[in-house]
Amino acid sequence: MRIRYLAPRRPDTSIAYQRYYLLGFEELGRIFMRGGPLLSRHAPGVDLKIRLAYRLARGPDQAHVGRYEAELDGRTVLFAIDAHDGRAVFDEEALTWSELYFKANRWPGDDYDPRVLPVVNGNGLLDRGKIETLRGLRDAPKEVDVAYVSNVWGGREHSLRVFERLAAVDCTKDLLAIFPRGFPPQEDEANMTRLRAQGIPVTREPVPPAELWRRLARARVVPLRAGKHLCFSWRTIDVLAMGACVLFDALPPPRWPVPLEPGVHVADAGIRRPDDTEAAADDEYDKLAPAVEALLADEARAAELRRAAAAYFDEHAAPGRVAGYVLGRLRERTAPSRP
Repeated sequence: MRIRYLAPRRPDTSIAYQRYYLLGFEELGRIFMRGGPLLSRHAPGVDLKIRLAYRLARGPDQAHVGRYEAELDGRTVLFAIDAHDGRAVFDEEALTWSELYFKANRWPGDDYDPRVLPVVNGNGLLDRGKIETLRGLRDAPKEVDVAYVSNVWGGREHSLRVFERLAAVDCTKDLLAIFPRGFPPQEDEANMTRLRAQGIPVTREPVPPAELWRRLARARVVPLRAGKHLCFSWRTIDVLAMGACVLFDALPPPRWPVPLEPGVHVADAGIRRPDDTEAAADDEYDKLAPAVEALLADEARAAELRRAAAAYFDEHAAPGRVAGYVLGRLRERTAPSRP
C-alpha cells in the first residue's frame, strides 16, 4: 500500500500537526512526501521528514490540514486530515478536493458535510521513542495524590479557578501553573500573585516533556482540561498512553470515532463550561474537589480507569490504530456497491 502526503511547498510550523498520522501510516504501508522543503522530502523515514520540515519551516502555508493520496485496491483515493483545534472545517478547499475529510475536533450535532468524519487528535510532538517512553510509565509508583501541571493562557479565569480548587483539596499535590510569555505582563503578574498567595507554584518556563511525564505518572489522579477552542489537547494522548487516572474538569465536546466515555476510560467532574471557552459559573467549580476525593477514596476504581485508559490508547489511539481506522473508512468508500 502506498500513501503520498501532499505537503505544502512552503509550510509553516503547523506541519507538525500531521506527524502523528504519518507515523501511523508508516506502520501500515509505504509513505512518500510530495512538496515541503527539498531536504525533508528526500529524508528517510517519516519522523526525520517532519523534523526537518519543522526546522526549515519558514513559509506562509498552513499545514493543520494535510492532503493525502492513497493507492487502495488499484484506485487512488484522495483524503484530508484536519488536525486544527477549532470545531469548524478549517480548509474548505481541501474538503471540496477530498473524498473523505477526517476532522480531529469534530463536534457532534454540528452541521458537517457527510464526508467529514471524526478522527483521534494526534499529538504532533510525539515520535515512536516518546510513545514507548509513555507506555513504560504505566507501572510508575504512585507517590502523590494529584498532579496538575498546566499552562495558563493569558487571563484564562477557568484555569485559575481549577488551580485554586485543587489547591484547597486535602491531599498531597504536585501543582505547577505555567505562564507562557507573549501575554500582557501586568495581567500575568496579577494572576501569578493570585496563585502564589494560595501556595500554588508558578513559572514562566515550560517543563521538558520527560520531566512533565514523570510528574504526571507518579500521581494517583491526573486532572486535565480541554485545549484551545475546547478541543482535546495533545496531552490527552500522553496521559492515555501512560495509563493515568484522568479526571477532566469538563469533558471536551468533540467525539472521536470510539468516544472516550466518562466512568469507563476517564472520570469527569462535570463542570459546565460555555462554548465560548470562558469560565463557568463560580459554583460549578465546587464539583472538582468531590470528584478528586471520590477517586482517592476508591483505589479500585482509580486502578480500573488507569487500565482502561491504557487499553483505549493501545486499541484506538496509537498511531497505527488511528491509521488503520482512516484506511478502513477509505476502503469502505472505494468498495464496489453490491447489486
